[in-house]
Amino acid sequence: MDQLSTPKAGRPHGLGEILNDGYALTDHVVVDENHTFDGNNDVIEKLITGFKTFKEGVFKQKPELYDKLRVGQEPKIMMITCADSRVCPTMLHGLEAGEAFIVRNVANLVPPCEESGQHHGTSAAIEYAVTVLNVKNIIVMGHSSCGGIKALMSRDDFSGDFIGSWVQIGMPAKAKTLSLLGDKPFEQQCSFCEQVYVTDANLLK
Repeated sequence: MDQLSTPKAGRPHGLGEILNDGYALTDHVVVDENHTFDGNNDVIEKLITGFKTFKEGVFKQKPELYDKLRVGQEPKIMMITCADSRVCPTMLHGLEAGEAFIVRNVANLVPPCEESGQHHGTSAAIEYAVTVLNVKNIIVMGHSSCGGIKALMSRDDFSGDFIGSWVQIGMPAKAKTLSLLGDKPFEQQCSFCEQVYVTDANLLK
């Protein structure tokens, strides 16, 4: 498990901080279920314990399911959801392993179809889901209090960092929000933008 930080630029304190010096690997530990920690690392220990619990519980209780998944996957839907730690699609919707092909990104944005030669993780996932897995339905799942939408609504300049470059994908939703709620409080604008982005199909083109 790698721990990345930016010692020269400092850790970001919120959306919009610039990583001037890039990433620097400050600690590198290979962790498996048998790893033990000398210090107090509750988060990693919880991950290890959770994996052990899964292997001894759900995995053994559903051998037919996981034997089938060893061979391949046949998800019926793709879900594009936010990377927000509070929004877990499998937990919220009671999904089994193999039922949904899920990609998570900042603000559950769908980038335009373009061939610029850049890194297109979400676009690659959509292409794979449609052309290889033959997924018929793609669901964009938004949520309230989204930090990515807040960054979109609060910025005028989208250059200089990864977040700005990414959230500007939602500019059509921002424009519609401001045209309809330009005189409303900022929080109300953000809430409307969160909803209009996933409900107005024209904004996803």
